[in-house]
Amino acid sequence: MTGGMDFRQLEMFHAVAENSSFTLAGRQLFVAQSAISRKIRLLEEELGEKLFKRVNKRIFLTPAGEVMLRYARRIFQDLKNAALEVSDIAQLKTGVIRIGSGMTACMYLLPPIIEKFKTRYPDLEVQIVTGTSEKLIPQIRNGTLDVGILTLPVKSLDLEVIPFTTEELVVVASPKHRLLAKKRNVSALDLKDFPMILFNPGTATRQLIDEYFARLGFEPRVIMVSESVATIKPLVRINLGISLLPLPAVAIEAKRGELHYLRIRGERLTRDIGLVAHKGDYKPKALIELMALFRSES
Repeated sequence: MTGGMDFRQLEMFHAVAENSSFTLAGRQLFVAQSAISRKIRLLEEELGEKLFKRVNKRIFLTPAGEVMLRYARRIFQDLKNAALEVSDIAQLKTGVIRIGSGMTACMYLLPPIIEKFKTRYPDLEVQIVTGTSEKLIPQIRNGTLDVGILTLPVKSLDLEVIPFTTEELVVVASPKHRLLAKKRNVSALDLKDFPMILFNPGTATRQLIDEYFARLGFEPRVIMVSESVATIKPLVRINLGISLLPLPAVAIEAKRGELHYLRIRGERLTRDIGLVAHKGDYKPKALIELMALFRSES
């Protein structure tokens, strides 16, 4: 190594590594992609090692890149902790706490807890970002989000995971469904011929559903997918198909007679929801208080 890397080089490397994309890193940092490519190339020349490799138009970290990312994460986490410790947010006087959540949890789990939190700490601003676990976990890692409310399991050595609640997934159908509207429960095997509207492949909840049906020896007949429970419910209501959704997400509509739900006989399908935060040495008091509030409500 003939020179010294600068902070901007490290920041650009960190952004590219976390996003697995030079283009997305450029958008995040408001820098042209060509400038990022040039800085990364200079950094690799300084280190004498390639940090990224390209495979089929995708970029991956090399072993040297993996080492660099581990230290970069530590550096940026330390910088964030330093800023938090000297700011008013450490005393719960002012500041922002950023929460990432799936759409369903955002609609049914977060509101009562955020309401209590804001009552206790009215001067703290709460920002909520919705998305899949796949999209939110990198933002927790890089400090863009303070905590995530995510479907478990989330397995990563650099993340702290605290189980919060367990939700039962139920079969949801139209009240006009010819075969299911009068039933209160159903065997999972009886569902294999029904058209289904499910969450997108790759989402944590969809993975649980797919694994559940795989154990039973069949694949569901999926006619449509969506990331949002708010999109799925009206389509089920008009009898386009049935779905598997968390019970809290359909309880109000079922009470109104707009949807009908059935419990699964035998092995029930459930999902665990937990708090996911970066496993750092320091947590701001606001985050500690929010996590304690979630625990008290579980």
